[in-house]
Amino acid sequence: MISMEEKIAIVIPAYKCRFLRQTLDSIVVQTCRSFTVYIGDDASPQNLKEIVSDYADKMNIVYRRFDTNLGGVDLPGHWDRCIALAKEPVVWFFSDDDLMPQDGVERIIKALECYGTRHGMFRFPLAVIDENGKIIHKNPSLQEYPVSGYQFLLDKLEGRIYSAACEYVFTRDIYERIGGFVKFPLAWCSDDATWTSIGENAGGMIPLPGKPVCWRNVMGENISCSFNYDEEKIVATRQFIKWVSVFYSDRLQDRKLQHAIKKYAHTILHYSLQDRYKLHDLMGICRSLWYICPSVSLSVAFRMCKLKLRNRKR
Repeated sequence: MISMEEKIAIVIPAYKCRFLRQTLDSIVVQTCRSFTVYIGDDASPQNLKEIVSDYADKMNIVYRRFDTNLGGVDLPGHWDRCIALAKEPVVWFFSDDDLMPQDGVERIIKALECYGTRHGMFRFPLAVIDENGKIIHKNPSLQEYPVSGYQFLLDKLEGRIYSAACEYVFTRDIYERIGGFVKFPLAWCSDDATWTSIGENAGGMIPLPGKPVCWRNVMGENISCSFNYDEEKIVATRQFIKWVSVFYSDRLQDRKLQHAIKKYAHTILHYSLQDRYKLHDLMGICRSLWYICPSVSLSVAFRMCKLKLRNRKR
């Protein structure tokens, strides 16, 4: 069991100041104060310290400015060094522009009192908000029972859910057991692979029903909404698919996985990249798909080549 004295680490890898105050405002009003906030400033050109200092006498908060910008070359590495700032046994990994419900910490504490740290992963409902804080999407309601890492992955690949770091709370021992965040270029797919791995090692994701955490998705400020990193996204997608084939090597015959990974590849190529890729990029992704299922690889190659030819005729 976790004691109230041990607290929870709310870890925020920070770079942007635009919404940071709103994020901290959502934390300072928590109904349960059993937490410490750790802010890792990734050598931001903006004055984050000035904002953070306004909260120094309102809650337990630790600010650390790193001398080098690591996020630009190794974002998962920056996430890892931010978590290393904390010593608490439970981590709520947050961001510098998201919002938490007022009873968020209280719900975590109650879940820990019920399940202990043997079940080392917990999950909030998620809502997606725009730059004005308006809700533009809500995930389906969480199931009442733990969801396996595998089922989470299928849901994500199929596009049934959005996923954001602020949803997840995990114990440090399981985080360290898996070796920290899975690393891909730009951290594209790194979070999905990491949550999948933690979920499997924890024996499932325990739901924290109630009001959702709010993930802010702003065009131009989020990699998923940007067209500037297509090459890195292609490399990361290829590596992620290969990771899935290794991590779930015992499930490669599962039709659900085959269908999900095929749908995911099509979504990335056609909608995320919007057909802005070359033939050798497509072949690289299809080679990774081959490790999961040759017929899926051939199906994706045929479908995307057909779409490419159709678009050229327009």
